Amino acid sequence: MRLKIFTADNMKAALAQVREALGDDAIIINNVEEDGKVKITAAIEIPTARITRRRTPPPQPKPAPVQRSLKDLEQEDHTDSINLSYFLAHHGIEKTMMRRILETAASFDEDSNIKALAKALDIMFHFSPLRNDYQNRPVMLVGPPGVGKTVTTAKLTSQAVLSGQTVRLINTDIIRTGGTAQLEGYAQVLKTTVIEASEPDLLSAAIETNRQPHELVIIDTMGYNPFNCDEMAELHRFIAACDVEPILVVSAGSDPVEAQEIAETYMNLGVRRFIATRLDVARRYGSLLATAASMDLALAGVSITPYLAKGIEQINATSLARLLTRIPDRKIFVPPKKNRIKKVKKHDTP
Repeated sequence: MRLKIFTADNMKAALAQVREALGDDAIIINNVEEDGKVKITAAIEIPTARITRRRTPPPQPKPAPVQRSLKDLEQEDHTDSINLSYFLAHHGIEKTMMRRILETAASFDEDSNIKALAKALDIMFHFSPLRNDYQNRPVMLVGPPGVGKTVTTAKLTSQAVLSGQTVRLINTDIIRTGGTAQLEGYAQVLKTTVIEASEPDLLSAAIETNRQPHELVIIDTMGYNPFNCDEMAELHRFIAACDVEPILVVSAGSDPVEAQEIAETYMNLGVRRFIATRLDVARRYGSLLATAASMDLALAGVSITPYLAKGIEQINATSLARLLTRIPDRKIFVPPKKNRIKKVKKHDTP
């Protein structure tokens, strides 16, 4: 469903604008008079994106994607002789923070270092998982471009649908090429629809029109550059338009210092929780602690597999300690000899 606002001197002129822009099938959502002008909010159903299958050659054997969950990590055996400083250094954790973590962990009389680390993380960081606490207050996923907001939206929707809840999907990103089609493709699989709200003034109508009791509302937004004031001002207008909770989405494996700067910027827009994505394609998780340390942002969940059905997993101090005391395998693909590209020597001509 696409919503749009039309303003004219009188009702007849406003309705003419609606017909011209949206056609005769448009639905009038609301109309008001302000300062001698007529303002109409109208909507039209948009066709659902079709998903077509491509003909592909028989699949070749390939490594299976990460399918482990945080629950698997909870059940793993770790020896008591874990060298915490070695693992924390691998994950790129800043030296001052690493020293604080180690000193705090050392203050506990535990029979294993992993338990001591979990207690230290529980004291130093906050964990606030997404459960049913957003039934009454919509959540808006925000963050820089390319961190996986749309996939995270689909995962949260998938979790809710599988648990028998109804979900209202709203998309404010109509600029990015293919962004709407991607979300509508996910929505088709999950047997729901997407409502477009291209302007802050349309967001309230998109949220409240015919909303069912206990219906979850999840809002996907465009990727905004956290270092561009104009873009952040536009995002702030969307956040301020309604009573929504903005949740930051960040990608694991990024530079910890930059992650902290990004978190500080979004913190000024009212962000209090964040979700970390792409743990399955990262080998270093120091940016998670840097984001959490920035103004005490709470870790709301992580995405550790590429599957929608797996959803966003809850995380606590123990599972985070498990993540930080393992180094994901680094497997380098080497093509068969017959397919290797011949190296060009300096004296060879191209």
